[in-house]
Amino acid sequence: MPMIRALTLHVASRDLKFGEAIRLLEDFKRSAEAGGVQVWTLRISLGEDFDWRDLVDHCGSGVLIAAYHRRAGEVEPGELAEYLARCGSGYATVLASEEDLDVLPELYAGLAKSLSEDHFTRLGVIYGSYLQTPYFPASAALSDAVSVAYRYADLLLSTDPSGWVDAIRGLAGRVDSLLGDRAREVGLEVHHDLSLSPWMSESAVGVVEKLGAAFPRVGTLAAVRRVNGILLEASGGVRTTGYNELMLPVAEDERLKRLVEAGELRLEDLIAFSTACVAGLDMVAVPRDPDYLRRLFADTYAAFSIKKRPYGVRVIPTDKPVVRLSRFGELPAFMPTGRP
Repeated sequence: MPMIRALTLHVASRDLKFGEAIRLLEDFKRSAEAGGVQVWTLRISLGEDFDWRDLVDHCGSGVLIAAYHRRAGEVEPGELAEYLARCGSGYATVLASEEDLDVLPELYAGLAKSLSEDHFTRLGVIYGSYLQTPYFPASAALSDAVSVAYRYADLLLSTDPSGWVDAIRGLAGRVDSLLGDRAREVGLEVHHDLSLSPWMSESAVGVVEKLGAAFPRVGTLAAVRRVNGILLEASGGVRTTGYNELMLPVAEDERLKRLVEAGELRLEDLIAFSTACVAGLDMVAVPRDPDYLRRLFADTYAAFSIKKRPYGVRVIPTDKPVVRLSRFGELPAFMPTGRP
């Protein structure tokens, strides 16, 4: 059943206190669920100039928080490690340019000495610009607003592709009608990120294969591009924000995990697919070797340069063949050859 994956309040101004923000989110959740739409997570995304220490007391509230935003050259590794360690619900974004590609490998290798693999699930790099999206970690508040992300892979799997545009628009329109009145009362607009994102058995692989591809073999790139074309068409008439693209986070998709485990899906495949407008390289476990990381960031930046849209990278450096993550279970790692 389709549901709201992330109900996010973006707070760019200082006028709204954190406790008030949580109460407002809970109001939105009640409105959605009264209309029969389940809400999976509540989130608050803050602006670049916010000091995460001002909210550390709220880190156990059950609300996910994007409160750390730094440009790569301004990151203090000790502060970033402290934030991720102290705020278990906190997410961090590092904005990087081509000049920062040599900084990122050393930053990640250094953080890996004091942080566990789980911590890296809450750290993302973004190329291009900060992005107002309900998807964490690469989320910032560029204005005060409400944003919504969805879990709806099962809806598409049970619908003929000819009806996908109407199905996606219908879901967003329903949620917009449920949240709109309360949002207008407090002077906010509701924005939607229509990205197709998986969750474990709700696999994005099946959606791509429903368009005739045998993932990840020849034909997959065209099918990925077609999915994104459908999402672009569905966004017409919907107030959108963020990515609005197919997402392939390996740790969040059981089919992707199995393909990596079997050696059928390579890291370079995922990077190649990202040039066809997948949102980036997400939730992959890779060697913590700085040279490997340097080549990985160089390749993903090249993909961003082709794509010319904000591009997120979330990698988990490790020295293990299989990583055990608290929320995501076992994740097979890519080895230096690109195969597990």
